[in-house]
Amino acid sequence: MSYSGSCIPSNPDISGIGVRTAIYAQNLLSFGPAIFAILDKKVTPIELDALEQQSTTILITAFAILLSAIVQACSLGLSNFHATIILNLSWINNTNTFIYFLLYAHHRAGLRLQQADRVREGDTFILGGVDVEQQSKIDTIWSEVKKASRNVVLFIGSLHLSLMAAVGIWLWSRPATFGGSRPCSKSASVFILSQRVSLASEGLRRWSLLVYSVVLTPVLNLIIPVLCFIALFLVYYYMHPTPSAYGRSVAPVACGFVVLATINTVLVIDTELAIGKNTPGLLDQGDMVWTFGQTLAILLLLVPIRDISMIMMERQPKRLGKKLLNAAKRGELEMVKDLLDQGAYADAKGEV
Repeated sequence: MSYSGSCIPSNPDISGIGVRTAIYAQNLLSFGPAIFAILDKKVTPIELDALEQQSTTILITAFAILLSAIVQACSLGLSNFHATIILNLSWINNTNTFIYFLLYAHHRAGLRLQQADRVREGDTFILGGVDVEQQSKIDTIWSEVKKASRNVVLFIGSLHLSLMAAVGIWLWSRPATFGGSRPCSKSASVFILSQRVSLASEGLRRWSLLVYSVVLTPVLNLIIPVLCFIALFLVYYYMHPTPSAYGRSVAPVACGFVVLATINTVLVIDTELAIGKNTPGLLDQGDMVWTFGQTLAILLLLVPIRDISMIMMERQPKRLGKKLLNAAKRGELEMVKDLLDQGAYADAKGEV
């Protein structure tokens, strides 16, 4: 990191306009496949696999950004101001963990409903030999939590939160000297909910240390947000006690998407305000310079575009599969043959 006449030098390969644009667009586009997946109120295994690949790719990219920041802070130096930008971008990237979790939870609810429908005996549901009417809700939730803890996306998302928290604690333990920052950098400001806060604020330092300490421990750092989303599902369950209404509704998932999109929007606004509103002459404007690294970052947009295409390609065979199932039930063999020729799933029952 070479210093210019400004107090805080530019760092376009970490917080340049190309990098920021790529991350903003990538995370905005990531909602597309998720929304397409729930349009028919079901999340199929194929859709969940595509969304798992999407979230994993974005989280690996998020790891790369954090690791680049750590390496630069230890070698060339990294300003405290740019470290706060990195943390904002990391929070944005990590919302993909919870986009996937919402769809995973909806998928699991749908599977439990399918199993219950297939083994209904009178008014009693049996799942894995256990009478659901006698099984406590706490045991059911706990079994799902244990299964979720072994999920690849949730595991990677948890590790990313921990690494991000470690960087946050490192920064806010001694923000004035982080990464070789100049003393004058304390005059810079960050924005929280569009409100300007000085980097020298002791209150901001203490609050940041508290937040990052809470999310430092792997697995445990997912508990609070996951419990919030589970509460959302449970509230809807008690408002709609009919199992079929609960299992097939996308209302809790849609509400979760709105919450995550709102968080992303707030973080984007705060990040852009921090870059645009700091005193002229304090912050070097070199982040506007287009670099090789920023060009590579823009190429990341091909990933969510690919995922949206995969989901869209998945929907046509899925719709045909429903027609196939109905035709098979009616014994219309010619229509069954035509639908199979058009690309309908042979195992259409698995899509219901």
